[in-house]
Amino acid sequence: MNPANLAAFFVSLGVGFGVLYANPKRSINRAFLILSVNVAAWVLSLAWLTAVPEIPNPVLWIRIASAIATTIPLCLWVIKECAKGASLEWKSLTGGWPWLIVGLGMAVLCFSHYFIPFESTREHPMRGIGWTVYAAVNAGSYVVLLVEAVASVRSTTGIQKVEIQTLLFGGTASGFTGVTLMVLGTVLGIPALSRSIPMLIVVFYSLTAWAITTQKIFDARHLFHSVTQFAVSMAIVALIIAAAYTVPAYQVPRTLLIILSATLITLIFNQFNRRLLRASLAGADGDGQGVRSAILSAGRDEFDRDVLIRRFASILEGWSRAEKVHFLMLNKEQYSSGEMRLPCGTPGAIELLNVTWATPESLLRQREAGGRLELASFITENHLGLLVCPTSDDGTPAFVLAIGVRKDRSPFNWSEVKLVQEWATIIENTLSRISLTQQARESEQLRTAGLLGASLAHEIRNPLVTLKTIAQSAKARYNDPEFRRLLIELVPAEIERIEGLVSGLMDLGRPQYPHFEVVGLNEVVETSVKLVRPKAQDEAVILTCELSASPDEIKGDRASIRQIILNLVMNAIQAVTEVGGRREVIVRTANVESGITLEVSDNGPGMPEDMRDRLFQPFTTSNKTSGMGLGLAITADLVKLHHGQIILVQGTNAGTTFRVTLPCQQPSY
Repeated sequence: MNPANLAAFFVSLGVGFGVLYANPKRSINRAFLILSVNVAAWVLSLAWLTAVPEIPNPVLWIRIASAIATTIPLCLWVIKECAKGASLEWKSLTGGWPWLIVGLGMAVLCFSHYFIPFESTREHPMRGIGWTVYAAVNAGSYVVLLVEAVASVRSTTGIQKVEIQTLLFGGTASGFTGVTLMVLGTVLGIPALSRSIPMLIVVFYSLTAWAITTQKIFDARHLFHSVTQFAVSMAIVALIIAAAYTVPAYQVPRTLLIILSATLITLIFNQFNRRLLRASLAGADGDGQGVRSAILSAGRDEFDRDVLIRRFASILEGWSRAEKVHFLMLNKEQYSSGEMRLPCGTPGAIELLNVTWATPESLLRQREAGGRLELASFITENHLGLLVCPTSDDGTPAFVLAIGVRKDRSPFNWSEVKLVQEWATIIENTLSRISLTQQARESEQLRTAGLLGASLAHEIRNPLVTLKTIAQSAKARYNDPEFRRLLIELVPAEIERIEGLVSGLMDLGRPQYPHFEVVGLNEVVETSVKLVRPKAQDEAVILTCELSASPDEIKGDRASIRQIILNLVMNAIQAVTEVGGRREVIVRTANVESGITLEVSDNGPGMPEDMRDRLFQPFTTSNKTSGMGLGLAITADLVKLHHGQIILVQGTNAGTTFRVTLPCQQPSY
């Protein structure tokens, strides 16, 4: 018996039982087992035809193989109906009567004199009119299957449509190829064609079975392109190798021939793959690149975590054509978004974290288990089409990305799942960076509050002394009109002064989240300088403001702009304490064509040359005794948040000037 045919026999049975094991409750899986048994029987009967030594008269096995082949169209029709949602019961498959009758009729024909005359032998093969009828009817059966499959594709949606498309390209193509090769092999007298049928059909059949039953949903067109690419690649390799062996060894040494062939194959494949890449980038993969760029762009432009999540969701909604995209954020012991909650310790959550992604279709194709059933129920209840967990070092991602059911009800295929996994990882890295940046900002705010605390305490003490003096004099001078005037004017003013200083200090120590509104830059500069002025006085620094910007309105976050001003002014004060003589820091605002500029200048020692290129990078500092070098990096991030620019102004005189340019109007969020 031919080893190739024997291998095809076992592969066919293995595929059938493997498909059944994947999920024995699915009708389509059980239908595939029936088809596998038929294919295995057909391959086994063909094996006897190619057995060595040859059997004296192969007519009987030709009849048997041909008769078994007549049942395959019926099996494919049953699988198609199961893909459309029918159960594997005769009452649900009543439309199969014509297929059954045709199959039985062709099987009876195979054993008649009209198919192969009884006097036919190996040496004198003969064919009757029935052979032609058989070939035409069988080929017509696959054509009818093809037409029905096309009609079913137009009338179905979701996973049913994908599976019927796969059957359309796989099952029908394999059956039609088998009949064609059998006829051509007989008519043209080329035994190799007939002998190649079993392995070729098994390859088509196994690929189709795998594509329909694997948990990864494949788009039939992508699958067809992949198979075509593989076939073309193998054909190119075979042709080059065959051409190489036609060259006589005395003309070109075999070693050199192998090297030249390998080089040629490499060059051809390089050009072939480049063309495929360009073609793919022009289609769905190009859309994927556009989404990736949009996600990266949003991560660069936005620093508000909640706003950024909404932007990410909007980008993914547009790409996926889904009804809604949710980010289930990790909150204590559950992932939640609004009313949608997935507790971490449940079997469904554990299953999702283990497999990292799930769709309703992938769960349907797998064997039932506790975690899968619960996860499938969660997906169904919340009308979801895809769940994806980004990769995480500790196995507990910061969020679960939940994409709703698509508007056209089409499933997410494996290529799309891989794209979403990549995007989810980018999003998690972006959110982690924003979280760390926020922590750094809060740390810098607390550091600023600490630096200003002692000076502000002294500043608060002055109005308290005034209030204490008034309180002590109240009993003796209460009836004095002048005292009453001072009481009415000074007490509210001093209390308001204390309240302003305490409020500013508390704002520095409180976590801030960007809130964009129209603010006056000059007013923010004045209130910020008021906070830092006591520190300047303690260090004998002359702190002046030249606020000439008019109009000075910008759209920005008040707390972030105040932090920019405080960081730059505090750095300037620290810089001038290193010099003797006059210490001066000047804060200026001015109007320019591109917006409004804010400049902070000092007459300190200037910026070292070796620090200027990495000035706004984290942990860059010229002060070896204090600070971690995060102030300017955070300042640059805050300026970028406002779509502005910060630069170090190069001057000829000693000292340092930082210039911040902010646009008058910000893009809407």
